[in-house]
Amino acid sequence: MEPPKLVPDPLEEYCQQLDHFFSRPTQKVAFRSYVSGLLLGTERHKTATGLANTEPGKAGSQHPAAQRLQWFLSESSWNSEQLDDARLALMRTLPGTAPHNSAVLVIDETGDRKYGTHTAHVGRQYLGSLGKVDSGIVTVHVLYDTPQAYFPLKLLPYTPASHFEHQTSDPAFKTKPQLAIDLIESVRQDWPYRAVVADSFYGSNKVFRQHLIRNFIPFVLTLPSSYTWWHVEDQPGGVEELALRAAPEAWQPFVRSYADGHQEQRWVIELQGGPFGPKKSLRLVVVTPDPLKLAQEHTEYLISNLRVNEQDVTIWHTPTPPATPEELALLYARRPRIEQAYREVKQHLGWTHCQARSDIALRRHWSLVCAAFCFLYWMSGKQLQGTQTEPSTADAVHPPTWSAALRGVRAWLEPFVWVWRSWRAFSSANPPRALCALLTAVGSGHPLRLYVT
Repeated sequence: MEPPKLVPDPLEEYCQQLDHFFSRPTQKVAFRSYVSGLLLGTERHKTATGLANTEPGKAGSQHPAAQRLQWFLSESSWNSEQLDDARLALMRTLPGTAPHNSAVLVIDETGDRKYGTHTAHVGRQYLGSLGKVDSGIVTVHVLYDTPQAYFPLKLLPYTPASHFEHQTSDPAFKTKPQLAIDLIESVRQDWPYRAVVADSFYGSNKVFRQHLIRNFIPFVLTLPSSYTWWHVEDQPGGVEELALRAAPEAWQPFVRSYADGHQEQRWVIELQGGPFGPKKSLRLVVVTPDPLKLAQEHTEYLISNLRVNEQDVTIWHTPTPPATPEELALLYARRPRIEQAYREVKQHLGWTHCQARSDIALRRHWSLVCAAFCFLYWMSGKQLQGTQTEPSTADAVHPPTWSAALRGVRAWLEPFVWVWRSWRAFSSANPPRALCALLTAVGSGHPLRLYVT
């Protein structure tokens, strides 16, 4: 009997386009095993024992199958940056993820709990996934959000000051905004974009903001409602106070759509006061569902250096096409629409489950998770080739949810993997004809739907 395929045909085709830089056949085998294991919906943690389906604990970790994956991650001679470059080159060829002038560069962070003192980049710091300060690792990401899809371009781990001899004064130490600057500079020449989008942590950082302004990099950032400036008595001294003083008739309505398809009315206004205004280096736009109450959790205070109109020659405004207040609101709306989903899909793909301490192993694991993530859109992109039209507005067409894309892949990947494993545990003989037909079907990417609806 011929040996079974390592992975089903769609995943094999995807891996073949990424594994040309692996120097050994064993590395290519481990690559396929690792990525397919990340995509499986196993209940076990996606560590080496879980990916190799060996017994949990010490006995399973010493099994040759688990050891091969651990070696592939920590000791093997392959470069995670080369894998990232191959992944991005593949994304450029698909209609939904190809470079697009209306795309946005989204700056995002991932903070995950990690204990111990010997793991690279670990330290006590604020972790967004927990909403508090704890021991963990934080990575800064730049994502490419096109009108049809979003995917990670590059990422860098943040190393706390405690890892450096001279703490924050050490020349090698970099803050998260400085890492974000490095990421933007590494991709902005190759990936066209309408604006850089980031939350209030970056919007409030002068180093990050000034770099974008001085390099004429278009951006839409947000400020906290508590943001203030020096002011004379009886003059507004903060963004919230400035918005509360706006005339009710000055607010303009617009419709904002969400990932689940529903739409809500929002109100937008461009304000002038303090360091902000249409004729100053930074514009201030406020977006809220209620102009009278300005609920803190739902109101966004946006700043941008995009031009007001074609006649705008204000210094430090970018020479890119102008943007209305509504367009600025819609550009920023593309960040929160992916923030929660991107975090969840990374957890489903085992982002935090890497049992490794070295920097190289962590970076390789993250690179493999990004490759598994992009496979979901590669599958969708193949189905959408030749059907896309040029978008005419800044508002994005919401792609299929990550959960739907992942369920679609698992509908043929899980039967293929688990049926083969179960049969091999039962017998070394050829499977029955009916079982062979099933394996052939799911192995070619035909889903086996296990739910009625």
